Formats: sequence, C-alpha cells, structure tokens
Amino acid sequence: NEALTFELTVTNTYFLHARMLDNWGLPKLGKVFYTLSIDEMKDADAIINRILMFEGHPNVQRLGNIAVGETPEEMLALAYESEKAAVKQFNAAAQECHDLGDHGTAAVFEEYVRDEEQHAEWFEAQLEAIQRVGVQGYLAQQIDASAPPGS
Repeated sequence: NEALTFELTVTNTYFLHARMLDNWGLPKLGKVFYTLSIDEMKDADAIINRILMFEGHPNVQRLGNIAVGETPEEMLALAYESEKAAVKQFNAAAQECHDLGDHGTAAVFEEYVRDEEQHAEWFEAQLEAIQRVGVQGYLAQQIDASAPPGS
C-alpha cells in the first residue's frame, strides 16, 4: 500500500502539472507530464491487482502531499526528486519481497525501478538543458505554434 500511495500521489501530481503546462502554452512539456501520469496510473493499477491477488485491501484513499511546481523548472526539479525517491522506495520494496520469499512481487518492483530510473534520467537531462541554454531558451522549445485545437 505504501507503493500504491506513492504511485497515486505521483499520478495526480503529474496530471496537474500537465494541465498547468498546457494552460501556460507549453503543450510539449505538458504532454510529457500527461503521458507519465498515465504510466504511473497503470503502475498503480498493477499494484492494486497484486494486492488483491494476495487477498489484501488496496488503500486508494490515501495520498501523499502533492508538491505543486510554480514554474516549469520547479516542476521538472520536483519530478526529478520524486523519481529518485521512487527508485529508493521500490528498491527497498524489492529487497523486502526477496527477504519474504516473494520473488514475483520483487520482480515487479525491480521493473518499476528501471522505469523510474529512466524517468529520473530524462528529468535530469531537462534540468541540465536548462542550465546550458537558459530557462527561456528551453521553454521556447516547449511551445507548439500550430493551429489551436478545433480550427
């Protein structure tokens, strides 16, 4: 349930950030956050199924604190820290599962670790890009100047 709480919290955070970025006219970056929110929701779904398989009770009512970025750069930094925290939590969960002899669930967590590491690397690369080209240069690349929806 701790992993489920983490995934549900990140899902909501990324979804909110996606909508904020879209609203600010940065749909390319918004799409990245939206896609990740869906990926995290799928992870939460898999965790729910795993809990139910073991006759447990998934707690979908509990969420962690949602840290809302006030700027795109802060959103990227928060996401980077969140992904690193996920790697740490899922590694610990995998080890605990191995210790209990539940190698199947450990393998699930190990797969999540690899996914979260890739996400962390992407966010880290975006933060490094901002340092290299400046925040304005970076954000200019996140604008989609095509025709507005419905036109």
